[in-house]
Amino acid sequence: MAIPANDNPQKTMFNYIIFVAVAIIVITQFLFTVDQTQQAIVLQFGKPVRVIQEPGLKVKVPFIQNVRFFDKRILNVDLPPARVNLSSGQRLSSGNEEAEILDTGGEPVIIDTFARVRITDPLLFYKRLDTVRNAEARIQSLMNSALRDVLGQASLQDILSPVRTQITETIRTRLNNEMEARGVEVVDVRIVRADLTDRMQSSTINRMISGRREQATDIRAKGEEKAAQIKADADRQRTVILANANKQSQIFRGEGDRIAIKTYAEAFNKDPSFYSFLRSMEAYKNVFSKGGTQFVLSPDQQFLRHMDR
Repeated sequence: MAIPANDNPQKTMFNYIIFVAVAIIVITQFLFTVDQTQQAIVLQFGKPVRVIQEPGLKVKVPFIQNVRFFDKRILNVDLPPARVNLSSGQRLSSGNEEAEILDTGGEPVIIDTFARVRITDPLLFYKRLDTVRNAEARIQSLMNSALRDVLGQASLQDILSPVRTQITETIRTRLNNEMEARGVEVVDVRIVRADLTDRMQSSTINRMISGRREQATDIRAKGEEKAAQIKADADRQRTVILANANKQSQIFRGEGDRIAIKTYAEAFNKDPSFYSFLRSMEAYKNVFSKGGTQFVLSPDQQFLRHMDR
């Protein structure tokens, strides 16, 4: 007896598709893939039985076991801005004018921070926190507490100086001490911004203006004092220079008179009559060169003795 041939190809194709689909479903229940950026926990009836941190194709028992995946990368946890009261009495150094201007006077400061964390132990993370959202909420709560404790002993000047690195490291250490038992490592903590309240901004600006005015007045007074000293020193030097110059001119004039007298004496001794004639000519020149001058002299006057020749 011959077996009749299957003359319905559509039915055959349908059966084949159903078989492939069932096979894929069964295979997916046996196999799963762990990505390089992930780590996983295999759960059996809700209880963890295996931790997988290496990437690749893995096997599980179908319908009995399921897999929870956790990110292996560094995660950012942004905290909402917090109002923190800083220390109003501490300074980086006494007499620091900038620190005095930046004193908050007990007013709160708005601190904006964020943290970078990483899941290092997925089993502890699953048992203590379960989800990333729960972890973020826990970190935010711990970080707010750490911020208030640590920044309560610091000034605004500390936050705006290299001391901030030490502050953030202290906060990170405190967070790690709390989160290590929950399978989370706090990689970094940063203070993004520290803003003053509106009232504190106005007060700080007014104090800065007042401080700069006092500084300008002090600089101006010192400048005027220095200018007066320079002017007084210049006047003193001028007086000394003029006195020395007058003294030197008197010395030169006396020396010139001495030489002239000596020269005249030598000339007079050589030819007294000629010397007398030259002196008379000089006297005539000085007297008669001025126009409009009239002299009434007798003819035998010695002054005109050379005029009758």
